[in-house]
Amino acid sequence: MNVLIAEDNANDRKMLSCTLEHYGCTVINAKNGQEGLDLAKRHKPDFIVSDALMPGMDGFQFLRALKADPELSSIPFLFYSAVYTGEAEEKLALSLGAAAFVVKPTEPEELWEKINGIMELCKNGHSATHHSIGEDEENLLHEYGRIVATKLEEKVCELEEALAQRKQAETDLRILNEELNREITERRRAENSLVEQEQELATIFENTSFFMLLLDGDRRVRRLNGLACKYTGSTVSDMLGRRTGNVLHCLHALESSEGCGFAQCCQECVLLRAVVDTYETGQSYQHVETKMSISVDGKEQIITFLISTSRVMVAHQAMVLLSLQDISEYKNLESQLLHAQKMESIGTLAGGIAHDFNNILTVILGYGDIALMSMDADDPHRQDVEYILEAAHRAASLAQDLLLFSRKQISDKNNTDLNMIVKSVDKFLRRVIGEDVACTITLSDEPIPIFADSHQIEQVLMNLATNARDAMPEGGSLSISTGRIQLDEEFITAHGYGSIGMYAGLTVADNGLGMTDETCLRIFDPFFTTKEIGKGTGLGMSVVYGIVKQHDGFITVYSKPGLGSTFRIYLPLILDPADEATVDSINKKPVGGTETILLAEDDETIRNMALSQLRVFGYEVIVAIDGEDAVQKYLENRGRIRLLLFDVIMPGKSGINAYDEIRKIDPGMKVIFSSGYATDTIRQKALDSDNVVLLSKPYLPTKLLEMVRSVLDSGRS
Repeated sequence: MNVLIAEDNANDRKMLSCTLEHYGCTVINAKNGQEGLDLAKRHKPDFIVSDALMPGMDGFQFLRALKADPELSSIPFLFYSAVYTGEAEEKLALSLGAAAFVVKPTEPEELWEKINGIMELCKNGHSATHHSIGEDEENLLHEYGRIVATKLEEKVCELEEALAQRKQAETDLRILNEELNREITERRRAENSLVEQEQELATIFENTSFFMLLLDGDRRVRRLNGLACKYTGSTVSDMLGRRTGNVLHCLHALESSEGCGFAQCCQECVLLRAVVDTYETGQSYQHVETKMSISVDGKEQIITFLISTSRVMVAHQAMVLLSLQDISEYKNLESQLLHAQKMESIGTLAGGIAHDFNNILTVILGYGDIALMSMDADDPHRQDVEYILEAAHRAASLAQDLLLFSRKQISDKNNTDLNMIVKSVDKFLRRVIGEDVACTITLSDEPIPIFADSHQIEQVLMNLATNARDAMPEGGSLSISTGRIQLDEEFITAHGYGSIGMYAGLTVADNGLGMTDETCLRIFDPFFTTKEIGKGTGLGMSVVYGIVKQHDGFITVYSKPGLGSTFRIYLPLILDPADEATVDSINKKPVGGTETILLAEDDETIRNMALSQLRVFGYEVIVAIDGEDAVQKYLENRGRIRLLLFDVIMPGKSGINAYDEIRKIDPGMKVIFSSGYATDTIRQKALDSDNVVLLSKPYLPTKLLEMVRSVLDSGRS
C-alpha cells in the first residue's frame, strides 16, 4: 500500500515512516500540505496521513484541496496531530471528509489498526463523506486558527522562559566553576585534567568515522575504538599491547618473527615512518595515502589507507594518536569513473569512425554487388568480386561491433533460428580462439526459433569464446551446443528467477582454468576482471549479461578452479518459425518503377551509386547535395516527388531538418533515412510516423531498391 505522509517535523515524519514501512507500506514523504498536494497529484497514493499544524498550507487546507479534486477526493485521509484542544478539531476534520483524527502520540500498533480499519471500510464501499463548509464551520475554522495561534504564543513564551533559565543556569554554573577552581588544590586540578583528557579521548575514539589507535613509544596499542575492532575482527584484549602492523594483519609484520617494523621492507613503510616521526619530533601528518598488504580471511588484499597522526600527552606520557581510513572502495570507484570516462570517449570516437567506415563500405558493397549482377555465372572474375564482397561484409560486421561498443547500434530483432546464428559465426569463432583450442559445435536437430537481434547474439558468442580462450593459455577444448530446454519448478527455486516453460538453450563450455565461487558471483559486474592490467576492460561479460537480459533471457555460470567453466543461456522460445524472408529477398530480382524520387546525399560516390541504380530500374531521380539543396529542389518539383531518400548527416542542414521543413508543406510525404548509425531522434521519428523508414549503411543496391519499392507501394500515408 502506498501511503503519503504530510508532516513538517522531521523526527515525527521519520518515526511514522518507519512504522508504516514496518507493516509493508511504501511511504511518500512531504514536509507540508502544499508539497503533499503536489505529490498526491503525481503518485495517487492509497492513503494519506497528515499533521494538522504545518507551515504554508496546514492539514485542514490540504484536506480541503484534496476533496476539491475529483481525482484525489476518494483517497482516505487521517489526521495524526498533537494540536488538539477538544472535540472541535475532530468534528471539523470529519466534516471536511477526514476518515479519522488521531492524537499524538499513539502506539504504532494502535495507529496501524486504525489505518487498517479505515482501508477495510473503503474496500467495503464505505468512504468518508464531506460537504461544503457552512457558516458555523467557517467560524470553527477561524476559532481553530485562533486556538493554534494562542498555543504558538504560549509555546514561544515557554521557549523564551526556558532560554532565560538556561542562560541563568549557565551564568550560575560559570560562577560555581570559578569558585571551585579557586578552592581546589593543584593535585585535584591535575586529576581533573587527566579525567578530562580521558573523556576527550573516549569521545574522539568512539564518535569518529575512522578507526583510531593510541600508540606508546614502542608503537604498541594502548587504546582503540570500536570501529578498529570491527574492521580487524579482533577483540580489545587481543589488540592491546600489539604493534600496529600486527593489529592490521600486515603481511610483512605477520611474516616477520619479531613482528611489525622488523621485516626487510618495513623501512619503506609510510605508516611506520609517520608514527615514529610524530613521536620523536611532534610533527603531525594529515591524510597521507598509503597502501598495505593486509591478510583478510587468510587472503592477501591490497588496502589503501588515509593516515593521520598527532602527538598527545596522556597521564604525562607522550603518545601518538593514529587514525586510519580505508579508502579502497573510493579509489576503486575513482578508477572505474576514469575508466568509464575513457571508454565513453573511445565510444564516441568509435561511433564516428563507424559512421565514416559505413559510408565507404556502402560504396564498396554497392558497386561490388552491381558488378556481380552484371557477370555470368562462369565469369573468371566472379570469384574475385565475391571475395571482395565477403571481406566487405566482414568489415561491415566490424563496424557494427564498433557501433555496439559506442551504443549507437540499432537493435534489430526478428524471428530467427538460434542454430542459424551459431552456424553463421562458426568460422569466425574458430579464428578467434586459435588453432590450439579444439572447438566442437553441436546443434539441435530441430529448429530453435527465437525473437532476437542476430548480431547481438553473435556478440554474446564471441565474448564467451574470447573469455574461454583466455582461460586456456596452453590450449584446450571449447564446446557449443543448442537445444530446447524445459524449465521446471526446481530450476526456478534453485536460481530465484524464470518461469515454467520451454526455452531456447545455448551452452558454452571450456576445460580451462575455471573460477572460484567468489569470481562467479562477480563475473557479470561491470569493470570486474581477473586479467592483468591492460589485458581486459572488464566489460565483455557485463555486455553478455546485458544482451541476454534485453532479450528477456537468463544466464548461469558453473565453474570450479581447474575444472573449466560452463555458461548456459536461456532465451524465450517462440512458436513462429524463423523469418526467412530476408534470405529469399537476396535471390529475388528487385522491382523497378517510374516514380520521382528526391535523393539527398553529400557523399558523391554513394550519391552516384544510388542515382545509377534507381535510374536503371526506371525511377526518375532529382539529386541534391545537402539538406539546403534538398529543400530547394523539393520546392521546385513538389508536385512530382513521391519519395525522399535522405542521408542523415550532411553539411549545413541535416537530412532530419530538411525533412521537417518539407513535412510542414506535405505532412504525408514519405522518407527513407540512410545513415551509418541511427540517432535517438531518427528512431523516435520512425516510431511516431508510418512515413519514416530507416535504412542502415552499408546497404546493397538490391536492399535499397527493395525498400524503395516497398515504401512506395505501402498504403500508409
